[in-house]
Amino acid sequence: MSTTASRRPRIDRRTRAAKDEGRDPREALVEAAAKVFAERGFRAASVDEIAARAGFSKGAVYWHFDSKEDLFFALLEERIDRPVRQAIEGLESAPADVDMAPQADAVFGWLTEEQRDLVLLEYEYWSLAVREPKLRARYARRQAQLRDAYARAIELRLEHRGEPPPDLPAQEIATALIGALRGMALQKLIDPASVPPHMSSELHALVYAGVVARARAAAAED
Repeated sequence: MSTTASRRPRIDRRTRAAKDEGRDPREALVEAAAKVFAERGFRAASVDEIAARAGFSKGAVYWHFDSKEDLFFALLEERIDRPVRQAIEGLESAPADVDMAPQADAVFGWLTEEQRDLVLLEYEYWSLAVREPKLRARYARRQAQLRDAYARAIELRLEHRGEPPPDLPAQEIATALIGALRGMALQKLIDPASVPPHMSSELHALVYAGVVARARAAAAED
């Protein structure tokens, strides 16, 4: 990029109404995207409609985001990934004697109830990504980051509780839990009564108990 281009003054592409309201452009675009994506789905939603809903020009969208896909991932990051990572960090740092089961149920309930539209959008994007390599690569990177964070939290939780290292890699434990939770979320979205509020914590407890039992048995044999 040339020096002239890098120093190009930033242009305010908001409409007059948006300027008068003094809204943060990026935040307004993400909020508008959440509404338009929920109404039309990822594929049918247009950048023009998102910009108009936010009170900006189309150019403003591309000033803050490289593409509609980039805007969608920003939405996932702010509305799903960031809160989930905060919950994972809580698992990492929680004292050994603190029961983390209520938090697991709270996060699962929040995702499937308060963020229902966004969770549905994520599944729609997944169905597109499975068929399109470009979309799949970015989605896979996102999943890997969440999985890595979860795996580290599992390792630290076991360590804090004085348990022997698991005989199964933490990455695989995290993969199994995430897969099971996604399946439960799908079931709850279609048939809420079939997934009781405590099911997430019960799943974690069962997996944790099995991992600990196997690790202790392996340690006893050494």
